[in-house]
Amino acid sequence: MLTEPKIIERASQPCVTINLDVSQPEISQVGPPLPDEVAKWCKAQGIELAGAPFFDYCAFLPDGRMTMRAGFPVKTSAKSEGRFVAGELPRGRYASLTHTGPYHELHDANMTLDDWVRAQGLDLAGRMTDAKTLVGATRLEIYHKDPGEDPSGHPVTEVAFRLK
Repeated sequence: MLTEPKIIERASQPCVTINLDVSQPEISQVGPPLPDEVAKWCKAQGIELAGAPFFDYCAFLPDGRMTMRAGFPVKTSAKSEGRFVAGELPRGRYASLTHTGPYHELHDANMTLDDWVRAQGLDLAGRMTDAKTLVGATRLEIYHKDPGEDPSGHPVTEVAFRLK
């Protein structure tokens, strides 16, 4: 189930992530454990989490790979250490919808939001460096509820794309 897309404003938010380059098929294997690693590291450093875990798809590369960040928003800025990267989720206007359903349907939810953005004549953040490479994007999947935490029995995930 999808909500109707809408435009929202988001404030900038410090975060801690693990960053990696992956192909679409690899995401379901390598991505899910990463927010838990970030949460454990933050706890060990005395850094308070400030919201739900997220994946942020930042760059789309010509060979079908993408750069993504997996992590958590945090209450205060942190310092990077090893594979744990301190950064921020950028402020701005975002197109957003909420998906309640299995994770394997998230690709379709992302495509629905992308189609809606284009139909509205809106431009997504990021820039093309050549015909097949997009960098500087912020395309979030925010995992608000795990399976079983919602009455539907399905996960609840916000999909949000930063606009120019």
